Amino acid sequence: MDSKDDKQALTCELDVINKLGLHARVAARIAEVVQAHECEAILSKDNIEADASSILSILTLDAPRGSTLIAKIWGPQAAEAIKALKEQFAKGFGE
Repeated sequence: MDSKDDKQALTCELDVINKLGLHARVAARIAEVVQAHECEAILSKDNIEADASSILSILTLDAPRGSTLIAKIWGPQAAEAIKALKEQFAKGFGE
């Protein structure tokens, strides 16, 4: 991944509340949200980073229910992407 200036990135914490944690369907939804916005995003957990536009990369985070992820997003639609991700995480991805 390209190195980005942290000052330009928006960050937030995202709590995994759905019963099964981050599984394939949830990872696909996260990637879909990121890809729908003009931005780049990284999710991290326990010093492991994942490209938030890649389902397989997201799954490497191994995030069960109760985990907290850090999202770092930059680009013209970073604020909108963070808002959309927060909404999805808050409702447990509809599970």
